[in-house]
Amino acid sequence: MWQKYITRRLAVQVAQAWNFGWDTAMRKVYGISLRNTLVFRDSQKTEYYVNQDEYARHVKGLSGLLNCEAFLRTFHHEAKAELEKILFKLRAKLRLKFVQLSNEEFLQVYQNDILPAVAQFYARMGTVFNLGLPLSEMITAKLRKKITDPTEFNQRLLVLFSPLEPNDAVNERLSLLTIASQKPKLKKSEFEKRVRNHTKNYRHIPMFDFDHQPYTEASFIKELRKIEYPSNELADLRLMFKNRRLKFNQVVRSLKPDKKFKLLLEFLKENIFLRDYRDMIRQKLNLELRKFYVEAGKRLGLSLAQVATLTNEEIIKSLGENKKFSPAEAKRREQAFLLIQKSSAVEIYSGQKAVARFKKECKPYQPKVLEKIRGSLAAPGRARGPVKIVRTNQDLNKIKDGDIMVTGMTRQDFVPALRRVSALVTDEGGMICHAAIIAREFKIPCVVGAKIATLALSDGDLVDVDADRGIIRKVTKHKGPLRSKKS
Repeated sequence: MWQKYITRRLAVQVAQAWNFGWDTAMRKVYGISLRNTLVFRDSQKTEYYVNQDEYARHVKGLSGLLNCEAFLRTFHHEAKAELEKILFKLRAKLRLKFVQLSNEEFLQVYQNDILPAVAQFYARMGTVFNLGLPLSEMITAKLRKKITDPTEFNQRLLVLFSPLEPNDAVNERLSLLTIASQKPKLKKSEFEKRVRNHTKNYRHIPMFDFDHQPYTEASFIKELRKIEYPSNELADLRLMFKNRRLKFNQVVRSLKPDKKFKLLLEFLKENIFLRDYRDMIRQKLNLELRKFYVEAGKRLGLSLAQVATLTNEEIIKSLGENKKFSPAEAKRREQAFLLIQKSSAVEIYSGQKAVARFKKECKPYQPKVLEKIRGSLAAPGRARGPVKIVRTNQDLNKIKDGDIMVTGMTRQDFVPALRRVSALVTDEGGMICHAAIIAREFKIPCVVGAKIATLALSDGDLVDVDADRGIIRKVTKHKGPLRSKKS
């Protein structure tokens, strides 16, 4: 039986990279794997499914790793070094002038360099991400044994699960705020130079896949215009991280953890950091891979978006035979595709055939009239406002001040829009997911793990979000704005 794992906007090659990385590569490195997966994309979103029984065994295997002291001490250091190494090697390889390569030489780069490296990348990256669930449950269980008061428990939990160092998106904000605060004293030429350098350093942030669009200078100039008090925000951000480190150390001392619990808490902080760090590596990697796939599109007679719907095997076959890919099939694939992978066997369906087979394989959720939706506390507070469903970054433009963003999961390129919302609700995630962390940084009430929120709610629905209790309720009449945040 298939179980929905996450909702993302994925290229077919990236879905296959997850599959290969989580199968052979992950099993070789960590002794655990996920071999059977299903990916369905329609005009709105991409859903990634795993085999329910296999995933349960996978989580059990991850829990076993968390009980190994050697793994706790070495995993993040090894994974970080390997991710950096893969980026360095591929970046060097992708400096080639592809236009000068024959189809045979171009194909060799794909088969011998890109595919093996990306599989190794996702073996590490996927493990960093998948550890979040059992790690959160393990630490939460240990904390419950020490703290019985619910209010105190939630307060300690929020402290322990908050990052102690700024991630890439926060560093981008700090850099932009610095430019904004110094702008009145800068000559026009110096200001433009600063923006160019900023763009060079952070243009990768939206690149969660190779067919996504990098930031431009215009993107950052637009954001600069929205900044009102840069010096104040800079000071607040720096103070926030300073206070977090102090609170974290105070909580750890008050818990008097034994050796195992202390090691787990150290592992938690490393995991929170590396979850964001690996995204930065992924974004930079996709920015480099984009060059390859743009050239592949030219050779196959396809747009970049269409290339993103092809399997590895289809790219290899078309390049190897020096043939264009069927434009009619590419158009059907853009409308919808279904990718089923069982071990090494790959099946892909296009258009209406994909939709029909998906309905046969899975039972899509049928929206019901619900009085309330439940999830888990990620950041405290209450808010009321109109719902805006965000399925991909292409939906972010519809977010207005005071809206309630309801999404599968946030990413770093969601951050500018998140500055405008009054609350955040996600289908997925737990205490250390991106949504939970960014909501605590912005002091936005946030409920994660609501599972069906994007399906049960619609744009324009008026809702109350009680993040403290993890409840979202529909409101029939507008009773005025409600906003109560807790620091």
